[in-house]
Amino acid sequence: MSQEIQARKQWIQAPAKRRSGEEIRSAIMDYLHTAAEQTGAGLTAQQIGAAFGIHPTTARFHLERLVEQGKAVRQRTGSDSQSAGRGRPAVIYSPTSMNQAREDMISSLCTALETACPDARSKDEAALKAGQAWGRALAQRDKINAGKSVPSSMTQTLLDALTTLGFAPVRVRPDSASWYLTACPFLESVSNHPIICKIHLGMIQGLANGSNKGAGDKKAHVVLKPLSSSKGCFLKVATADNRPRRRVKQ
Repeated sequence: MSQEIQARKQWIQAPAKRRSGEEIRSAIMDYLHTAAEQTGAGLTAQQIGAAFGIHPTTARFHLERLVEQGKAVRQRTGSDSQSAGRGRPAVIYSPTSMNQAREDMISSLCTALETACPDARSKDEAALKAGQAWGRALAQRDKINAGKSVPSSMTQTLLDALTTLGFAPVRVRPDSASWYLTACPFLESVSNHPIICKIHLGMIQGLANGSNKGAGDKKAHVVLKPLSSSKGCFLKVATADNRPRRRVKQ
């Protein structure tokens, strides 16, 4: 959030004569690079529009120009969280160089993990452990960022992290503990390395349990069904003493 505030503040304070198309796109590229470095994920036109105080259609125009110039890449994933139910695809933009370096790094790490494990079971276990460590680190970072303010609930911490990472979670129903992850910033890599989905499961487990330690150390039960719906991946999270007895229809 502070990053968006800073970007918008700089935008508002900039002299009007400097707000040419190329300078707008240069500022957007800087913002895309910062987001990629901090979160490893791209941004939507809605997020860019909110950061710079411009309409999403205007933001999309500039982002598409950056794509045409080869400076950014676009990725279509699932359904847009801001238009769930209407079937519109979510489009995420990220810097070309960062995107390629990120894809190469993910591929190398997954290949190393797959090669080091002799069978499918050990691969899954190693992927879960790696993801859980990632999730616990994200939960700890959230606690540090919260400082002396009121700590976020497990659910809010989880949703904030998944949103920041680019998964665009949308609740299945207003009163449910289930969500659709309507976008995946790692979708291109998943096709070659399905083990990434196991890492994501572990990450969500680590996030949920890492942010739930103040609630009587109750373990969270996490179910993740990758690409099980046209809306995206299905996610259900519940504490051990509060699991829904009735199955949630997808």
